[in-house]
Parts: sequence; structure tokens; C-alpha cells
Amino acid sequence: MRKAVSPEDSAPVHVEHRENNRGIYVAFVVAVLAVLLIPLVCMPFAHESTTTEKRELAPVPQPMVDGKPNLSLLSDAGDYFSDHFAFRNVMVDANATIRQKLFLTSATQNVVVGTDGWLYYAGTLNDYQRRNRMSDQALRNACTNLALMQEYFESQGKAFLLAMAPNKNGLYPEHMPYYEVQGEGESNFDRLVPLLREAGIHYVDLHAAFRSKDEVLYFKRDSHWNDRGAMLAYDEIMSALGREAVDSSALEQGNTKHIGDVDSMLHPAFPEPEEQRIVNLNDAYRFAGESTDVEDSYLITSSDSAVDGTSLIMYRDSFGNNLIAPFAASYAQAVFTKLVPYDMSARMCAFAHDVVVERTERHLAYFSTNPPYILAPERSVRESDAAASGTASMRVAENGPYMVVEGSLEGLDLDKVAHVYVRVSKEDGSEKTYEAFRVSATKDEESDSEGDAQNDSDVIAGDGGYRCYLDKEEVGAKVLESAEVMVQTQNGVQCINVLHHSAGQSK
Repeated sequence: MRKAVSPEDSAPVHVEHRENNRGIYVAFVVAVLAVLLIPLVCMPFAHESTTTEKRELAPVPQPMVDGKPNLSLLSDAGDYFSDHFAFRNVMVDANATIRQKLFLTSATQNVVVGTDGWLYYAGTLNDYQRRNRMSDQALRNACTNLALMQEYFESQGKAFLLAMAPNKNGLYPEHMPYYEVQGEGESNFDRLVPLLREAGIHYVDLHAAFRSKDEVLYFKRDSHWNDRGAMLAYDEIMSALGREAVDSSALEQGNTKHIGDVDSMLHPAFPEPEEQRIVNLNDAYRFAGESTDVEDSYLITSSDSAVDGTSLIMYRDSFGNNLIAPFAASYAQAVFTKLVPYDMSARMCAFAHDVVVERTERHLAYFSTNPPYILAPERSVRESDAAASGTASMRVAENGPYMVVEGSLEGLDLDKVAHVYVRVSKEDGSEKTYEAFRVSATKDEESDSEGDAQNDSDVIAGDGGYRCYLDKEEVGAKVLESAEVMVQTQNGVQCINVLHHSAGQSK
């Protein structure tokens, strides 16, 4: 017979067991807290100071802002910690790898994870899915502005050419994930092409050139074309300009490793290098200024191998990075600028024989939102006695060497407006009439590190905006006292006055 055990005999065993469990719980909590505190404790020694996510990191929070207590101090401190905690890039990379391998999805909204290791920049999704397309008027505004650019340069005996880099998912949609469905209908670029042709604007159709090649000419893990794609774009542009291109087949070629921009956004700690074939042009040109990195906003090059002594200015974005070498080798002097809005003043472009505007397809709307710095062309117009059906707002302001006259047309059928003119009175009492750029308030929803400036004028709304850059020394302060806006209809030869602007009347 088993001996009965009294409660007093078993109590010490249960107490010892609970004490052992409590010790395990405490040790577990301490271990978890220690792990969670590592990013904070190690911040002074291993904080992250850079990012590959195409955005600026949060600055150090300040207790005082403009001499007043910072009421957002705690929020700013949280943002700063989120961007700078120790080993952030490693943790972001690990999270991205887990989500990509297990769920075939992206850990960041900037990257679309495709099939077979392909990555796409999410900023092209609107074009790919035909969402938030530019209005017909915005496209017409873009075409008008490009036509004014071309007229300006050709009046100085320069060649002008537009080159638009195709979106990667537009050329290679077969690797896009199934849940990102390609939209139907024409893209913004497809809709712009007939307008360019009708206006006689010189452009090179890189979309057709790339589609004609069976070879993949874009990186798998980058949003841009590879060096072989860049050489195709270079050949097409040079042919359109009537210039002799460098024979890349006769040059030394080799392989190099490339780290993609979208790959770095997804995997900031351990991106996967991608091999590419390159042409060695390093000995064919030299940098003439202090800047020598293709990512720099302003580069000057010179070459002794350019036989005809011509010069080039290229307004470019990041697609122009691997265009610099072949173009620098082809021109005695070349300037490559990413600065926006485009400075197309005589001071900037006087040296150039050829002017190339290279811009990625996803930023096509820029041509309608941010006209370049160009003095407005003078026009001779015949005014109508007809009364205008609408009005216009106006603001006159100084901007460096320019007087800027801008505003919006209101209550007019924009489909019927062919040109917008600004008439001003000069200091000597004479009047002059200038054609204005057309401006849309349409904004690119995606912005990246290429310095894209958006139109933020408070007097421009919708697609009825206009902007006119006038020589401040020529027109003088008189423009502040009297200015008029006139519009010319598509089928008419006369202009209708829609606004008389006087000092203090700025709207």
C-alpha cells in the first residue's frame, strides 16, 4: 500500500518548480529587451547615415526651431530613430529577402518584385497600368513647350533633338508579377508622338529602336538600360543628328559588375551585382571641370578625338549616366546637366552646336509643368475687337535676370486656344508682345533623386497656366504697371484680349 503524501510534504517541490519557471521567464524577458535595445544602444557606434531608398534621411531633431520650442520634438525623434538606428540596412535587407523569397512580394513600395529575379521601379506603374494619365491639354502644353525650345535653338543655328528613354516594364512586361496587370490603351508617350510629328519636333524614337532588338538591353535589377542599351541609344541619337558615331566594335570591351538602383532600394546591405559588357572609352575624352562622377548634376568634358570640332549640351537624367562616355568621346566639348528647370539661356548654350534633351518616359509630364529658362520669343499679332469669354489671373515677379509673368486662363475652352501672348509696355512707352509657355499643374506622383522640380505656382491651376520669361533689363519695372494677356484660337489669326493687368492687381 502506497503511503499517503501530506500537503506539507509536497509544497516545497511545487514552490521550487514555480521559482525555476519564474527565473526562466525573467531571463527570457531580459534577453528580448537586450535584443530590442541593440539598435538604440549601438546607434552612436554603428548608426546609418545613408540610404538607397531615393529619399533624404530624417535630420537630427532640434529642441528649438526659429527661436521657439519644437512641439514636434518627440515625433522628429521617432523619425530620426527610424532612419538611423544601428544595423538598419541589414535588418531592412533581411526583411526584404524573407518577403521576396517566401511571398514573392516587395518590402518597399518603391520596388516591384518580378519573376526570374527581375525588379522594377514602382514609379513606372502609372504608365504601365495607364492610370492617372496626362490630360489631352497637358500633352498639348508639353508639345507647345518643346516646339518653343526647338524654335529657340534653331533660330541660333543649333540642332535640337528630343530623346525619351522607354520605361523598363513597357519594353519587358513578361517579367512583371501577375497581380500588376498591364493597362489597355495608349501610354502618355504613344499619345504624344502624333503631336510631335504634327508640330515638326525633332525626336528619336528609342521605343521602336529597343523593341526591334531581340537582345535584352536593360538590367534585371535596375530601372535603366545597360551599357549595350546605352550604346544603341547613342547610335540612334547620333544618326538623328547626322553625326558620325564612335565604332564601338573596334574598341576594347570588357565585363564589369553593376549594382542596380532598385536592387539597392530593396537590399541596401547585400545587393546582388549584375554582370554587364562595357566599351572602354576612358582614353577618348577627359573631364574639364571639378566634377568627374556621372551622378553629378553638371559635367564638362573635352576630347581631342572629335574630328569636326563640334560641341554638345545634353539635358539629361539618370538614363544619361552611361551615355556620357560615348558622347564625350564624340564632341570636342560637351556639357551634361541634370539641373532643373532647364537653363537654356544664351549664357549656358552659346558654345553648343547640338542640343539634346534626354528624359525618361515616366517623367514626360515635366515638359508641361516646368518650362525651361528661355527668353520668350517676340511676336507680331493682330488684335481682335471680339470680347473674350473668359479671364486670366496674373502674377509678375523677378527671378534673377528675368521678369516672370505667369498665371492661369479661366473660363476659356482650352481646346480652342492655340497660343497665349503677353503684351507689356517698356520704359520708353513702346509695347511688345511675347509668346508664353503653356503650363499644367499636373504633377508626377513619383519623385526620385534626379532633382525633378514640380510646378508649385499658386497662380497656376489645371492645364490653363502660362509663363513668360522676359529680360528684366529690357522691359524694366514698367511691366509691373501694365501687362495684358491675349489668346489666339486654333482657327483664328487674330488675338483676343482676356486680361489687362495693373500695379497692385496681381491675382
